[in-house]
Amino acid sequence: MKKEKQSTRAAGRTSSANDRLTSARLLRNRPLDTSDPAAQTIESAEAQIKDPELLADPEDAVRPVVVQNDRFLATYVGCKLERDKDKEKLVHLHLSIALQTEHDGYLPRKVKRAWDYLVESHDKLVQVQEIPAVTLDLYSDTKERKPLLHLVGAEFSKAIVGIFEESGKGKTTKVTRFEFRLLVERDEKTMHFAAWNDGEQFWITMPPTQKSIE
Repeated sequence: MKKEKQSTRAAGRTSSANDRLTSARLLRNRPLDTSDPAAQTIESAEAQIKDPELLADPEDAVRPVVVQNDRFLATYVGCKLERDKDKEKLVHLHLSIALQTEHDGYLPRKVKRAWDYLVESHDKLVQVQEIPAVTLDLYSDTKERKPLLHLVGAEFSKAIVGIFEESGKGKTTKVTRFEFRLLVERDEKTMHFAAWNDGEQFWITMPPTQKSIE
């Protein structure tokens, strides 16, 4: 009988100790006992969350789709005013496109050929001349029906395809860009856009005004 009572008391002490340990685990802000298997599991989970090697590298993230609904993303850089020999008031609209494979089929053929040449030759810049005039439609998003700006017969006053070094987030990357200026007549709507939207991104289309872009 004594042995049974002692065994019962020992079991009671063990149960009480386990209860205290369980209660201790539930105390807020109490350090975890790393010898406890439950604590080791929690630490392992926290390590996985905090370990930078397990987080997606920004370069491996899915890059944004730059061509959507037959429109492609462009940055409006700014404008330059001019008058022709007849004193007609004109404006150059400077736009920039960071080229990606998705742009293939949406660019004037001469621009695509200049791009291919850069890839093959390892040169840094090609000036593209005599690109036929285009109709520029510029939208605020990919689905908007009415363009913010609609310009027919816009002429390329300057166009280059070049490789540029751009800094950001502590590192420098090389970006191939199509930089161009479209020359159009000044009117109130065009000038309002030109004056207030520099540095902004828009979705554009620019099919040829003529039958084909050569």
